[in-house]
Amino acid sequence: MSDSFQDVYAKHLLKRHVVYGYPLWTPEPMSTLPEDYQEHGLQIGDVGTVDSDGQFDVLFNICKRSDNPLHTHGVPENFQPVEQGDVKSTRNALSAHPIYSHGIQQFATSARAGAILLLPQGAMSVKLVSPEQFRIAAMKSARDWYEFAKKRYGLQHHDLDRSLYLITGFYKARSWSLGSFNNSTGATGKILAQQNEKDPNVYPLAFEFPADSHNSDGASGNFSQTIFITGFKITLNSQLPEVVDVTKPETTWSILVRRFRAYLDWLRGFSGGHKQPMTIGKL
Repeated sequence: MSDSFQDVYAKHLLKRHVVYGYPLWTPEPMSTLPEDYQEHGLQIGDVGTVDSDGQFDVLFNICKRSDNPLHTHGVPENFQPVEQGDVKSTRNALSAHPIYSHGIQQFATSARAGAILLLPQGAMSVKLVSPEQFRIAAMKSARDWYEFAKKRYGLQHHDLDRSLYLITGFYKARSWSLGSFNNSTGATGKILAQQNEKDPNVYPLAFEFPADSHNSDGASGNFSQTIFITGFKITLNSQLPEVVDVTKPETTWSILVRRFRAYLDWLRGFSGGHKQPMTIGKL
């Protein structure tokens, strides 16, 4: 089974531009989030998952009080807000140029698979100066967060089939165009980006081979579109707790173990006080 366009996008940008963090296939904030998220996008302290559309689904924020409007569905057991700490902001963190994976040069490619991101207005970045307190909070509360996520997704009797993410920084843009391709035939060709006549900050992508792409409409005017996130990835598997590098993907073995355990939980209708070792990996 071939990777989805979302998986290809993340995998190939991580290979070449891992310093920016994890790339989101759908940078827009979810429409169900409060107004401040619609205006400014994801925030430091957000805990959530990346859904099947490549969009970040915020479950709660460890820096906000339990009575914050974001927490209409409650907060995890034993929840205690964490002080955010100092942040570093960079207005022009990324200039207005294409970010592409290996094999794409000047919007032409000879690669079988790849990804591209255009930032017509560049991007800004914000990150915690010292994220260690967030790591400690994740180590301490990972199981409570995991159980909360399971309840939110209606999986009380099953395992969660995706990782949790704790955001410690991000890159945001006003406008963007992105795409990926996974061409088993090995056909080569051009990737075309043509400026929209009505909006000079919109550049729809067109490929000369099978691919998928989408772009922002550039209407908001705010840096609300989160193109990369940094932070910690929290997964539960059969091994002892460990902290992995920001760029290190989940191993095939870990994925197989997680899926197998989810399948066993589904078969057994498992519930109760089952405790699982955790893995916390920095994004």
